[in-house]
Amino acid sequence: MKLLKSVNDPNTHTASELEHRVQQLTHLAKALASEVETLQLELATDRNRDKLVEFDNQGIDFYQEIERYEIELIKSALNRCNGNQTKAARLLRMKSTTLNAKMKHYGLNPVRSITLQHPSRQ
Repeated sequence: MKLLKSVNDPNTHTASELEHRVQQLTHLAKALASEVETLQLELATDRNRDKLVEFDNQGIDFYQEIERYEIELIKSALNRCNGNQTKAARLLRMKSTTLNAKMKHYGLNPVRSITLQHPSRQ
């Protein structure tokens, strides 16, 4: 709150300093919003992992379950890396070409977060 109070006091800073502080706070707010979104996804993923697989009389489709989990991992990594496939591949400890091939196979389209794009690019 001290930072906000100093921003509100026009006698302590020049206009360019205030503009710089506002930009810093904007970047911080965006980073915090992204972190909250990532944590929410991780919580949801953790809750889903805690569920045991329930077998009925006919069993389960093993390969379909593996694909579902693989898609979930890829989406989580991409979200955490804001759509950057190279970083997501590193996070998943695989080659970026492998990640790209899997995304094509599953029909996953990389989408970058709109909130993190530069305003002049929209």
